[in-house]
Amino acid sequence: MKKKLWKSTICGAAALLLAGFCFPPQTAWAGMGNYNFVSIEGGTVDSITVNGVTVEAKYRPYDSSVNTDTTYSCAAFVKRFYSEVYGRNVSGLLSTTSVPAIDSGSFKETISPKVGDIVRDNESVHWAIVKEVNQNIVTVIQQNAWDSSYTKAWVGAMVENGDSQYTFFTWDGNTASAAPTAGNYTIHYQEPQIQETTAVLSAKVDNPGRVNVSQVGCYLWDAQDNLIKRHVEDCRRPESRFNMWYDVQGELGIALTAGTTYKYQFFVIQDGKEYPGTIQTFTTAGAAPVKTEADTKGQIEGAPVSTEATDHVTVTDDEIQRTIGKVREIYGWEKKYVDESLQGQSYLVQINTKGEVDYFSVDTLMERPASLVLTIENDRVVKSQWIYEYSSGSEAAFAASQDLYQQICKAADGRISGEKTSLCKDVDNMTTTYKDKLEIVRDKNGEKPYVSITVLSAFQDIIG
Repeated sequence: MKKKLWKSTICGAAALLLAGFCFPPQTAWAGMGNYNFVSIEGGTVDSITVNGVTVEAKYRPYDSSVNTDTTYSCAAFVKRFYSEVYGRNVSGLLSTTSVPAIDSGSFKETISPKVGDIVRDNESVHWAIVKEVNQNIVTVIQQNAWDSSYTKAWVGAMVENGDSQYTFFTWDGNTASAAPTAGNYTIHYQEPQIQETTAVLSAKVDNPGRVNVSQVGCYLWDAQDNLIKRHVEDCRRPESRFNMWYDVQGELGIALTAGTTYKYQFFVIQDGKEYPGTIQTFTTAGAAPVKTEADTKGQIEGAPVSTEATDHVTVTDDEIQRTIGKVREIYGWEKKYVDESLQGQSYLVQINTKGEVDYFSVDTLMERPASLVLTIENDRVVKSQWIYEYSSGSEAAFAASQDLYQQICKAADGRISGEKTSLCKDVDNMTTTYKDKLEIVRDKNGEKPYVSITVLSAFQDIIG
């Protein structure tokens, strides 16, 4: 049975427009597929580096003119690749039987595709470039390939070499030397150095391809899998093996609690994709603090209740604005007022006070059993965050999380003044920041996606 490979519009070269052809969007099919739908908000969704030259795949909001646009059509990307990498002009990308033409040398069919070769879809007028070859699986880079709603770009599509729907063409001048393939990392953890309120976590990372790693980082969770910290830093390391280490208190800014179990995970980021190691566990030295009855009054154990029933609940913009307003309202509260006001209600609030995590129940916001994460310094809230984690890592959950993220950003636009910055680190991580006021994130914790709203200051914009 065939599975979807890419959902693409029929998108020929500018020559199609000149020839008077006009095709409607349709879906292409193939023997394999890779479902990575990426926001087109930033314009660039993918890139390929060959012979030291990087060529970007670009998108704009879809309308039928994209199919023949000289910048955004599928054929436009193929032309741009050969122009920027080799200084050559490619033409003849006209139909499901066309053979690409070039102003120096020629193309011929091949059953052994390599990086930089052209891919033709034999059932729709669609063209792409070979980005990576792994045995008989070919990863392509393309433009004008969408999800069914034509709002998200399809990145990382794979073709099985030998699928009759696709033909590969190689140019006799193709001397492509692609950048080393990322992802072949192995993280070897070292024995942690543990104290009562901190730990030094370390690992050696094997990088056999000598890829120039762009970033590294670490997750830190409590024993109940509540995320305490995600730390990322730039790291240009092309060595075949390099060291990573973090002082939890000194570098991550988290004071741990004596006699308490924590989990952590190192990861490497390359080309916006996260490559994690295994999850590790350690317990701090000393005895855990003994809580009195007064300490535990109003607290509950464990994680928020199942979110399965609310993963696909839709909310209004007014409810989103009310949620932002509520989270903003809590910013700056004194610790004692937090304790008095947030007990005895309906979902969990996590309060970080010098590394300690307490759980309280609070009013439901956005009709979801989400959490409030409040960071306390000098007995006052210095950061307040609403965070909703989905019940599974299914494709439907990821789609719902992206829709909620986009709706929150849309509701915040125009209501919060100041510079807005949007960043799409990879297919799972999208972040929008309104200067030093508000941060909206869509990411994943392990395999489960989450959406968060973080208030960073006591801004005065009226919300809800």
